[in-house]
Amino acid sequence: MTRTTLAIACAALAGLASCDTPAERCEARVEAEQRHVSRLLEEVEANIARGYAWEDTVVNETGFRFCAGGFRGGYNRLGLGYSGCYGGPDTVRKRVPIDPVAEMRKRDALQQRLAALTSDAPPQCVARPGAAR
Repeated sequence: MTRTTLAIACAALAGLASCDTPAERCEARVEAEQRHVSRLLEEVEANIARGYAWEDTVVNETGFRFCAGGFRGGYNRLGLGYSGCYGGPDTVRKRVPIDPVAEMRKRDALQQRLAALTSDAPPQCVARPGAAR
């Protein structure tokens, strides 16, 4: 067996050894969903506390403006210069009014979902008798 073949075989075996069981994959999905729901819940609670939400929009600036930048001149000398450049896409945050009642309903629904996900044994990952693996 050559070294290349041996290296490929070892890499394949290492890849197979790192595979998760179906239960581990299920638990990882549930944990990822818990993190996602927690982030959403934090955002909704912050919106309720502030009284408004933030909305990110992408704005394309096409106007001409002056840009400062450095350059390396001859004989490895550094210098500063100005040149013209065009603006590109930029993200702008805007305040958006919220409906407090709707936000509270959303918060309650997220709290219920998080409580269901954080129960001791998530129903999605419990092995069912007679279920195919």
